[in-house]
Amino acid sequence: MALFGWKQEYSVSVGRFDVDHKKLFSLLNELNDAMALGQGRFVVQSVLQQLLDYTHQHFAAEELAMRTVAFQGLSSHIVEHRELTAKVEEFAAAYKNGDTSLTIDVLYFLYNWLDHHILCTDRKYAEALKQSSIC
Repeated sequence: MALFGWKQEYSVSVGRFDVDHKKLFSLLNELNDAMALGQGRFVVQSVLQQLLDYTHQHFAAEELAMRTVAFQGLSSHIVEHRELTAKVEEFAAAYKNGDTSLTIDVLYFLYNWLDHHILCTDRKYAEALKQSSIC
């Protein structure tokens, strides 16, 4: 059962980025579902790796689109992307070093970051991309 559902208010009005964001939510839900079955510690490493792989692609596409339209908030946006990547890498390293108790921390950190980032940061580029017909 999806704990973290997509809401229309998350839409940035750029179809491919909305699809990407939905995929990120599905990764969180995959971890949550495994945790509900007592299997979170067995899937957290896979979810973190998928998240790293997927966000690298997604962040690159977002940053290219913002660069293309000379979006003023690009620099601070990139900083947020790098901070998330570093935190996910930190979680992955902790898990690899034996900390299997971090699944709930990972889940809620990622949800809170994603929720805030989409609603507060990504929404800022939405209008600029729409005006430039990047949809």
